[in-house]
Amino acid sequence: MARFLCDACGQEVQIIDGIVSWTREEKALRNFKLTHKGAPCQPDNNRYRELYTLTLASGFMEFVQYLLERWADGLVLSDPHTLRGVMRQLNLHMHEKLLMLVEE
Repeated sequence: MARFLCDACGQEVQIIDGIVSWTREEKALRNFKLTHKGAPCQPDNNRYRELYTLTLASGFMEFVQYLLERWADGLVLSDPHTLRGVMRQLNLHMHEKLLMLVEE
């Protein structure tokens, strides 16, 4: 199964020990990070989701829906590369999960 790596320390993050966080300011979303929960790795962002919820199909889709609704509200990504990095890790996990289901 795909491994998650902490954007702060570079070490592996267990699903139960991780979060995805970001900052929402005025009309922008920025600083998306997949990290360990708590100090010293967790950034001072004002929004977050537990990693274990995002590794479920329903949680992943709710996160995508959240993003789409914020964009529909006129918010923009001020640094899209941070969201790309988080989504790359989540997508790999979801892809491997689906492959395991198909193989069974």
